[in-house]
Amino acid sequence: MPRGERTPPGVIVWFQTNGWMDTSLMQRYVDYLNNIRVKNRTRENSAMLVYDSFRGHLEDSIKEKFRESGVYLAVIPGGLTSKCQPLDVSINKPFKDNLRKEWHSWMAGGGAGETVSGNLRRASLSDVCLWVKRSWEGISTDIIVKSFQTCNISNDLDSGIDDVNDDHDDDYTTDSVIGEDDIIDIIDETD
Repeated sequence: MPRGERTPPGVIVWFQTNGWMDTSLMQRYVDYLNNIRVKNRTRENSAMLVYDSFRGHLEDSIKEKFRESGVYLAVIPGGLTSKCQPLDVSINKPFKDNLRKEWHSWMAGGGAGETVSGNLRRASLSDVCLWVKRSWEGISTDIIVKSFQTCNISNDLDSGIDDVNDDHDDDYTTDSVIGEDDIIDIIDETD
């Protein structure tokens, strides 16, 4: 972070020269998740992460790190993210709406000010991190749960789709619920 800037508690920021996620950052991310799981004593429980098919997610070293950690990686095939990725289906829009409100509030409050040449000042990274934190906190648990239900993703491997997705009239079968074996198949198909 630039001098004098701080992230709010609960926000972690990693920087990368070109600004894109890569294998090195993914390895760091997996290590971070493992540390959290060890600290919270949840590492002995398996977990699932849903990712798009970005190649940084699919490197053998990343998949192996996930496997070693008891984390199943569900990879959404290209072209299906808008249908199968919970973030894209129901979460990103309200998050971005919340973030836009934060920016508008900052602008309306005179947060930007002007440079010597009369241009608007950019927001500090500290401000942006705080906006992101508050925007995420504005996403209800109900929205997150419904997004996973809409995508037919469940950790209840014994339930039928009606138990998982009872708010939808779609004619799905229980095969639509992603189970542990399905996730392993998804990972293997990306090899």
